[in-house]
Amino acid sequence: MIELKQKIAQNFLISFAGRFLAGILGIVSFSLMARTLGSSGMGEYAIVLAFLYIFQVFADFGLDTILTREISKPGADEKRVVGTVFFTRGLLLAFFLVLALCAAQLTPYSPEVKQGIMAAALGFFLLSLSSVLMGVFQKHLKTIVPATADIAARVVQVGFVWYLFVTRGSIFDFLLVFVLGGLIHFSVIYYFVKKYTGFHVTAGARAVKEMLRESWPLAVSVVMILIYFKGDTLILSFFHSSRDVGIYNVAYKILENIIFFPAMFVGLVMPLLSRYFISDRALFQNVFQKTLDFLVIIAVPTVFGGMYLAQDIIAIISGPGFEAAILPFQILLVAIAFIFLGSLFGSAIVAIHKQKTVMYAYGAAALFNVAANLYLISRYSYIGAALVTALTEFFVSLAMFLIIYRTTRVIPAFAVSGKAFLAAVAMFFVLWASPVQIFAVLFPLGCGAYVAFLYLLKGFSRDDFKIFTVAALARKG
Repeated sequence: MIELKQKIAQNFLISFAGRFLAGILGIVSFSLMARTLGSSGMGEYAIVLAFLYIFQVFADFGLDTILTREISKPGADEKRVVGTVFFTRGLLLAFFLVLALCAAQLTPYSPEVKQGIMAAALGFFLLSLSSVLMGVFQKHLKTIVPATADIAARVVQVGFVWYLFVTRGSIFDFLLVFVLGGLIHFSVIYYFVKKYTGFHVTAGARAVKEMLRESWPLAVSVVMILIYFKGDTLILSFFHSSRDVGIYNVAYKILENIIFFPAMFVGLVMPLLSRYFISDRALFQNVFQKTLDFLVIIAVPTVFGGMYLAQDIIAIISGPGFEAAILPFQILLVAIAFIFLGSLFGSAIVAIHKQKTVMYAYGAAALFNVAANLYLISRYSYIGAALVTALTEFFVSLAMFLIIYRTTRVIPAFAVSGKAFLAAVAMFFVLWASPVQIFAVLFPLGCGAYVAFLYLLKGFSRDDFKIFTVAALARKG
């Protein structure tokens, strides 16, 4: 078990380092783009991505999670499963993205937005095909491959974005760079999945039908998630100017970069949850508890520290002209805490085969989200959108937790959560009392203070620290 923990820790460190570097590169690209396009241009860019994202999600069908679960089962035919899932995703993507291109022509959006939708569709196709294959690396604990693919794509994108920043490129130009990044990412992922599994695209109608029959409850759930995850951007674009969309996009973009981390970590433990739910309930509960503790330890200081440093973060990422994004960003930080928990709860629900049950919770959340957004966005613009996002994530996380409890009777302990909260409060006061109020000083000061207070409160042990240290040294060696 210790060896397994070390492998998970090692792969998390690889993923974290890769995502951190890719995130920095992404922030550089985003910052240059914001300074080139301004709030209105960034709003149009966000509309393009949100519009295509909707149709991409319709093609999702929960196949990413299904692939991870199925290839993690004892005796699974990995080659066949991967081939079937890959073909099914490609077929669905082709249909829904063509539908998106047709639907775009019926919208009241500007010609620039419509052209952008046509340009970016290929990027979404490639990135979605990459994403459905990630379960292979999670199962084999080979996270260095997706990390490398992500970094390679971002390095190329930064180079071209810098050129467009200097030459004052258009929205269309930046979207072409987005497509190029998707192509590079897909090429690396596809090559290594072929190497590890030797899969061939399985085009059998019967196999596809069976896969869709298994995944349709997740498909409904994913569509419901889509409504409350991206619907706010589109509703905002109908009621307010592209400038308001651009301001909200800056705040939301930070959220999207942060919530990748819980998804990344939970992806590594998802095969264990699936396996132990069938073979050993005690181990299932142990993995669930340890994962919950880890996510809370990361989420709580993120919320408290982000609240305090919000002004500096927005200024660094977007430059002048986006100061209005500070308040929605602070509100979205509350949503981040529930999204961290929801990442674990969502994977656990799939592991215990309760995806049909949870789709009703997602449906209720989607209805609430749309109704609340129509009311609050029309009156309070991006502030209303941020408030609805936070409330929706709270309701969804609570509903998933109740489903897990009713099925497993697992009641997690919250001792570590309480210690993390106390350490974060202490960190907040350290930041407030600091005589130097500069981000370059406050960020490391806050991180150090939080870790120190959490250790003093026994929120983590030396053994926990050793696991990550051994994993890091093993990777270095």
